[in-house]
Amino acid sequence: MHNETRPTTQQLLASWQLIWQRKLNGKPAEMKDAITSHVQLFPKGNHAEAEARTKRTIAAYSGDPNAIRALIKRGQATLRSL
Repeated sequence: MHNETRPTTQQLLASWQLIWQRKLNGKPAEMKDAITSHVQLFPKGNHAEAEARTKRTIAAYSGDPNAIRALIKRGQATLRSL
């Protein structure tokens, strides 16, 4: 049987923090690494879907750096409360 686990809330929040920070930095190689790292949190059968959803979410916020900063602040506050 497979012994793969789903990512914890803390792992997901930390991963998204990294993704949003890389997006604000504007370095494509670092962004790609952050997405790959995020996708690796999920079980192998879900990698393609996780990557597609991640890229769609990033694209939805790409034009609004202030929204990204707000997401980072909200994520930091949530991580502190966990």
